[in-house]
Amino acid sequence: MFRKILFVFIIIALTGCTDAKKTSYVTGPIGENEPVTRAEASKMAALNRYTMSEINSMDRSISFEDTSIDKWYDKYINAAYTAGFIAGTDEKHFEPEAYLTLRQAQFLINKIKGNDKLKLQYDERDRDKPIPYSVWVAAFERSMDTSKLKTDNISVYATKDENRALGNDYMLTSLGLTYSDDTDNTLYRNKNISAVIRDNVIVAVKAVNESMAVYDNVEVTDRNDNSITVRLSGGTRKFSLENNSFNVGDRVNIIFNTDGTYEVRST
Repeated sequence: MFRKILFVFIIIALTGCTDAKKTSYVTGPIGENEPVTRAEASKMAALNRYTMSEINSMDRSISFEDTSIDKWYDKYINAAYTAGFIAGTDEKHFEPEAYLTLRQAQFLINKIKGNDKLKLQYDERDRDKPIPYSVWVAAFERSMDTSKLKTDNISVYATKDENRALGNDYMLTSLGLTYSDDTDNTLYRNKNISAVIRDNVIVAVKAVNESMAVYDNVEVTDRNDNSITVRLSGGTRKFSLENNSFNVGDRVNIIFNTDGTYEVRST
């Protein structure tokens, strides 16, 4: 069990820690009792300094034995390491899937913020215990460069389940085509999420909100007797309908119910 940890800006009662991936939630805050990994923290730190384009085009300067170019997190570790935000656990190892400890979190926050004014208050005996994902994100928000990153509520219109062309790393959202290399973006389908973003890149998902996505006043771009295709920000999505009476050019509202079904209504 974790000890209770008091932060200057937030109080979290920690109830435990699990190795489970962040895939068990339906709605609500993400990672309240789940640790953040060193790889996840590296992604946030990297995007605090560089754009996605800069990260992808950066020369690889790391040579750790426990990460390779085919891992999703390799480019972020390389960028965070290049920026001087984070180092390996020793000369040969980074331990990307190990949990970020409270002591490491404080060091990383100091690097990101550029000073040591934001203190994570914890008992020194607990310094090598993991920091929960949700607490880390809250600390990161207080430290991040707000000229580059912001926290916003985003409607998720489609993932790879609705449009195979999106693949694993992209979603169609109210931001347009949105990059997110989360382990399972389908969890966010037809939901509103609270996320830290940089341009059209999701840096960290904070919460999946209770309310379902609603598509207001969208245009029908294609139709047949059993479906319509509507234009969304950055792409299109097809919806099956029985006895379709809508025509190309019509404007419709699409409302999602809590059970995942939807209703299509004329505007």
